[in-house]
This record gives sequence, structure tokens and C-alpha cells, in this order.
Amino acid sequence: MKKLFGIIGLGRFGSSVANRLVELEKDVVCIDKDEETVKQMAENIKNVYQADCLDEKALKEIGITEADVVVVSIGEDIETSIMTTAILHSLGIENIYAKANNVLHGRILAKVGAKRIIFPEKEMGINLANTLADIDIIQTLFKGKSYILAKIKAPKQFFDKSLLELDARNRYGINIIGIEKKDDVNINPNPKEVILKDDNLIVVGKKCDIERIAK
Repeated sequence: MKKLFGIIGLGRFGSSVANRLVELEKDVVCIDKDEETVKQMAENIKNVYQADCLDEKALKEIGITEADVVVVSIGEDIETSIMTTAILHSLGIENIYAKANNVLHGRILAKVGAKRIIFPEKEMGINLANTLADIDIIQTLFKGKSYILAKIKAPKQFFDKSLLELDARNRYGINIIGIEKKDDVNINPNPKEVILKDDNLIVVGKKCDIERIAK
């Protein structure tokens, strides 16, 4: 079952997170109070709503409470961002990522239930979306930026298969150059090594191919 990501606040940061997650074909539900912003985002995102983020009933009806992760990306209204985070926490949402304008704001957000505090710019929004989608880009290779070195969670179709059996280079267009098991990383693993459910893979390949298998 695919994860559902909620985004509250569609300014520069929130919209960059939402758009990147949609590019990665993740399920997203978004809220913003501004009608024009919602209309613009609706061109690319199916589930985007104009609503008051402090309205618990609206949050439930829209489906934010069903999200596995909610990103609170409210602009300069510090009080609203804090109250929204507190409401989400009271509704039982554990994975709340909240945007903070300063250190004190961040401390308060953590106190009322935010799991992770973010001090964002647009590029950080894209990086956060990659993280949420289980893609950790280690390095971009070459000027064209089409090839990357990345760490990804082992996809389900790789479980209990050896590297030899997978033949990832020919089947998926990627090279698996390392396997991370808990705190141990095996670089240049044996072809007979079997990939398990909780493994992370160090891979090299085209960005589009890596994104496709990480879905």
C-alpha cells in the first residue's frame, strides 16, 4: 500500500515538496487557504483543497488525518503553524514535518508534536521530497545531472533475491555497488549476496531509473 503525504501550506517550500512528490508518483493531498494558489496547484495535483487548516472537521473530511506523513509549511503566520501542528498531533498523526522561521519557532513546534523541524529554501523542499520517497541522493554525476549515486530502501521486488538473480543492470538499468545492513555497509558485494527486507542499497544509474524502482 502506497504512503499518503499531506502538505499544509503551498508557498514556495510546500509547493516544491508537493510537486516533487507528484513527479515521483506518490499520493499527495494538499491544503492552502488561498483560492488562487489552490487553482494553480490543481493543474498538476489532483487532491488539493482550499480550507482552514485549524478546522479539525475539514482536515478529517479532506483526508489529511489518513496521511502517513504531514508537512506543515505555513508561511509567516507562526501562531497558525504552531496551532496546526498541535491539532495534527492531537488527531494522532505521528510523522509531522514542520517548517520553522527561526530556532525559537522550531523549539515550540517540537514541543507541540513536530517530529522534524525544517528551515527551508526551495532546494531543501526538493531534498525533503526525495527523503520522504526513500531516495537519498549522495552525489550527482557528470554535468548533465542524469546520473546519480544514491541510497535507496530495497524495493519489495528485490527481497530475498541475490544480486546475480536480480541482474539489476540489465533489468532495471542500475548498478548495485553496496548493501547496507543495519550499521554495516558492504561495498562491492558478492554476486551471491541476498537482499533482505530492511536493507538499503547503494546504487548508481540514471536518475529516472532509480526513481522508478524506488516507487
